[in-house]
Amino acid sequence: MSSGLEPEELTRLLRAAVEPVRASPDALHRIRAGVERRRWWRLPLMATGGVAMAALIILAIVAVRPKSSNQQVVEPAAPPLVSSVIPETSRPATASTGGSGGSNGGNGASGGTRPPRATSSPSSAATTPPSTVSPSSPPASATPGPGGSNSLDLPIPVNRPAAANDVDGDGTADQVRVNANGTKVEVTFSRSGRNTSVDLPAGVQLPTVHAVVDANADGFADILVRTASSAGVEDYAMFRYAAGDALAPVTLGPGVRLAAGQRDNTGFGFDCDNTGLRIIAGTSSSVGTDFQVVTTPLQLTLEGLVTAGQGTTSQLTAASAADLFQAACGTFS
Repeated sequence: MSSGLEPEELTRLLRAAVEPVRASPDALHRIRAGVERRRWWRLPLMATGGVAMAALIILAIVAVRPKSSNQQVVEPAAPPLVSSVIPETSRPATASTGGSGGSNGGNGASGGTRPPRATSSPSSAATTPPSTVSPSSPPASATPGPGGSNSLDLPIPVNRPAAANDVDGDGTADQVRVNANGTKVEVTFSRSGRNTSVDLPAGVQLPTVHAVVDANADGFADILVRTASSAGVEDYAMFRYAAGDALAPVTLGPGVRLAAGQRDNTGFGFDCDNTGLRIIAGTSSSVGTDFQVVTTPLQLTLEGLVTAGQGTTSQLTAASAADLFQAACGTFS
């Protein structure tokens, strides 16, 4: 749409409108002063705005942050309860009825009408296999008798104490002998039919005598052999049944002497019964006077024959003490 003005006319009109507007130095100075004032006010406002924005951000973080774990109350979970009901078939065949002598303490309740109980059983009890014992292997002796050999490799004896000559403890007498030249003790076991032997100490005095008796009451007969005799006192060696149908010499512990007899004002002896073996030692101030006799119990262990506790002391006449100074353990032949 045309305004009806020619270009020359329009240019003239615009020049006539603009020509009166002239920039003066005073106007420029006022404009520059206004700009400076606005810049100095803008900086504090920007700083204040930044601080306010930071505070708003901090408040927002605090508002949306989750609570601390130590302020939360967490209740522990209850352990699971495994309930099992006793089946009817697991009850005893004869249920006890209530009464003054019943197992319910005389409350008159009948044991047959008792409701099933819920029991909590550990899981390990259901997974534990029952222990089995092989019938082919002989049982081990875990409870030796008084002064026993403490060997778990030995079979369980039939009798305690063992019968005479029953070295292997099977209830049947074994064949025990000393060879002709007195160098070995030989045994034929009734349990296995095996033959075994053990060497005697060198220089055994002949003829030898021996006794087969359960001296320590452990269920296995021991072998006592006289080895020497000097000036009225006889010394003895002891052999015991060992694992694998073997014989083992018994080591005498400190202060233990298997001897019998009397020499001057000193006497020795030993005896045994179903309670075990004891050694006897007596001394007197002079020959023919009263003896102070000490009787000490012995214990047979894998380490040997050792004393078992304190001995008992008694004051005896010479005649009474003489009856104790002998080998009173089994029958020697």
